[in-house]
Amino acid sequence: MIGLLLASVCLAGTPDVQPDLQDDRVRLATQLDVLDSLLENGMPEQALAMIGEMHQQGAKDVRMDVAEARAMHQRGLDHDAERLLLATVKKNPRTAEAWAQLGVLQADMGQVPAAVESLKKAARLDPKNPDIQNNYGFVLMAAGRDEDAVDAFRSSLAMDPASIRTRNNLGFVLVRLDRYDEAMESFRAASDEADARYNFAAACESHGDKAAAITNYDAAVRVRPGHPLAVAALSRILKESSP
Repeated sequence: MIGLLLASVCLAGTPDVQPDLQDDRVRLATQLDVLDSLLENGMPEQALAMIGEMHQQGAKDVRMDVAEARAMHQRGLDHDAERLLLATVKKNPRTAEAWAQLGVLQADMGQVPAAVESLKKAARLDPKNPDIQNNYGFVLMAAGRDEDAVDAFRSSLAMDPASIRTRNNLGFVLVRLDRYDEAMESFRAASDEADARYNFAAACESHGDKAAAITNYDAAVRVRPGHPLAVAALSRILKESSP
């Protein structure tokens, strides 16, 4: 694998050659893109091996720490990832990406209050990042702060109105707030009518409204006969509701 940095060699009798810092930055950016691709495709072992090679070449960057923590998390090494990220944010307290990754990790570890604080810091440091706002909304919802979660999801959508994930998250929390019409509007903006009905039904079931869940699972099947998720959910909930 191509190393991140080329060694600087000085030959006797020749003038020193200064490293091309611009070239180094381009190489680092390229390596980070490759790491991101490996992690997006669920290849943490390859990412960790690549990071090891980068360290051997003398590369140091907070984004490498974040990528390493992501790879550890994918491999189930959550406590190692947490230790790395805590050290990273201590050294780089104004790096939104590290705080954001720490928050996601803490949420997955069940540390919801800590996750809220980490993602709050990330959102303050990078207020124009829709993914951070979405994740902040998600942990606010996990903490029971549903109105604040709505604000975070809407902020995310203002920056990235095409995000299906955020629209579905918004729909889910609006159901929890009994704002069904707004929720259905959000689900419809994220998908076709059949999937919107299914997602709305699933949110209603989670909210404890079985009647609305049954009605909308049934509606999803009527709109798209054979909808596999809706058919299975409708069969299950009807069986559970029968005397």
